[in-house]
Amino acid sequence: MKDSIPGMFQKSLKTHELFGLIVEYLESISDTSNMKRSCPTIQELMAFDAVASFESLTRAAGALCVSVGAISKQLAALETFVGKPLFEKRGRGVKLTTIGREYWNKISPSLRAIESATFDVRAAGSGSGVLTLASVPTFLTKWLIPRLGDFRQHHPRVTFSFSRHLERGETQPHDIDASIRYGAGDWPNVVADYIAGREFVCVMAPDRCSDTFRSDPQMLLKHATLLHHAEAPTVWRKWAAHHELDTLQTLSGPRFAQYAAIIQGALSGFGAALVPQVLVEDELRDGRLVAVGNAVDGDQGHYLCFASEKGDRPVFAAFRNWILKQGTIRERSTVRTRGGTDR
Repeated sequence: MKDSIPGMFQKSLKTHELFGLIVEYLESISDTSNMKRSCPTIQELMAFDAVASFESLTRAAGALCVSVGAISKQLAALETFVGKPLFEKRGRGVKLTTIGREYWNKISPSLRAIESATFDVRAAGSGSGVLTLASVPTFLTKWLIPRLGDFRQHHPRVTFSFSRHLERGETQPHDIDASIRYGAGDWPNVVADYIAGREFVCVMAPDRCSDTFRSDPQMLLKHATLLHHAEAPTVWRKWAAHHELDTLQTLSGPRFAQYAAIIQGALSGFGAALVPQVLVEDELRDGRLVAVGNAVDGDQGHYLCFASEKGDRPVFAAFRNWILKQGTIRERSTVRTRGGTDR
């Protein structure tokens, strides 16, 4: 190379001239390296993430098994790199500045994704892995979690990480494997597998459900408070139509965002709830709630939603097969139970 160091040594130069050229060359290398670097180091980001989580340098140092001085050095380097203060003192600890919190909210999912991907690579072929799921809360607590012990018996090396549930209209984020959503199964850009929950049943607390209500659903519509789910505005009308009743009488009543609140309202004697039967199986079995009339198809249910490229992961494929089988078992059981009742 024309300007390479070896080439310089071949020239007849005075010592101080040669030394100056070497310094200039090394500075140019350093400048070029700095210009190419557009991201902080992983050590700086890990320190930032830990301190943001614990709001304490001491606890962050303990979590990362490094000294407090090392944490301070990484944070100082990161703040110098971004050119903004990311933390401020708060008592004996620290807290994120406004811009620091915005930065953390943006990079945190990526750090979790790196951790998960690294775990998957290390566990490849061993039946191990991390599954990150988002789920509507009532289905998660009342249907999925009670069944996870069965999945764990067959796949003991799978770890679950549950994210917040997705709001109505929210797109599927890239940092989760799948979501369990409630609706008609028509979300864009995802595969949506039906699990369970289309069958709706009207339930009340036994001490508020008179014999008149049970024998004549028309009286229930006239005198009971009807509890509605905000995302299932038509199911009461379908229930009334199924029983050949006036659908206009189903329009009044409070609205709720979660089935957990509706079910609790029915348990407390607040009114009559029309809910997916899968969410009240225990309450019906032990007599804390009683059913009124026949169950109806609500045209909505709980779905496992995932991006098509996620389906190839062995750990996710095992979970998908398992949860769909659980839904099928439950649906068959309901059909048998309903058939026996009809007879």
